[in-house]
Amino acid sequence: MRTILLLLVLVGILAVSCEQDDISIWGEGFCMTIGDKVVLKPEDIDYYVLSTHMIYLKGDNSFLKEELYRDSFCVYADGEKIYSGVFQSWVSSFMPTGPVIYTPGIFYADYLLPIEFIQWTDLSGKVNPDPRGDERIVQALKAFGQFQEGLKCELRSVQFASKNKVILQLGLINNDTFNYLYLDPVKMGMGFFHYFTNGLSFWDAKSYKSYSNNVQYIQPVPYNSWEKEWLSVIEKRSEKTIWITYDNFDEIPSGKYLLKFSFPGLSNVPKTELFQGNSRIWMGDLVLSKEISRE
Repeated sequence: MRTILLLLVLVGILAVSCEQDDISIWGEGFCMTIGDKVVLKPEDIDYYVLSTHMIYLKGDNSFLKEELYRDSFCVYADGEKIYSGVFQSWVSSFMPTGPVIYTPGIFYADYLLPIEFIQWTDLSGKVNPDPRGDERIVQALKAFGQFQEGLKCELRSVQFASKNKVILQLGLINNDTFNYLYLDPVKMGMGFFHYFTNGLSFWDAKSYKSYSNNVQYIQPVPYNSWEKEWLSVIEKRSEKTIWITYDNFDEIPSGKYLLKFSFPGLSNVPKTELFQGNSRIWMGDLVLSKEISRE
């Protein structure tokens, strides 16, 4: 009996050792596991866009359709575990926190893998940090030529032009070495633009009241279609100023608010249509939030 127990202990030690060796064998670059299975290695990745934390795959994300997604996932950089996350169904009412991958990926093309992040603040005011931009991940991606910054969006100003009119000034920034095509709210019109985003809102934490735009969105036909005429170019290493005017906003009283805005991109573009001429269609969305005051 004692011999059997010693053998079992030895097998356990070897199993742990093998698991550790496997982690080091996964080796350099960006890797992802689901349970105890490696589902992404550097050779599976075209590039990783930091601003949207969207992974562009050489193949597809069919591993999300397997039963594997019942487990959590882990992200490694050069063999070192950086963070873990969970899978969440789009139709579930449960609200996770931290890194999350939504399944099934019906809103994205099958060569994309977006890693979302749900932030929370506890009663002491402490905010859970977002680990997706960890410098070790960035360096691991750069070593394989797989790192891209992606578009950035900044809130430059908000103007309360009248009791129901709000004007946003946004700065769109392209620090990458190639041109992007983005959804242009002027070219497509506010109706189509707001099919892809909820747009602008203000949250009053004291009264627990939200103030919203009243844009009536227009759904494309079919629902997942888009038009090339909606897109404008932002050239490499450049910035653009974008103005968005809301003429039918809820009347907002004086006070302090949390402004929220999501600048949208496309999400279901076939890989064969991703490049248009010398520019690439930007996909994902950029969420802005800022505390502001209205006098």
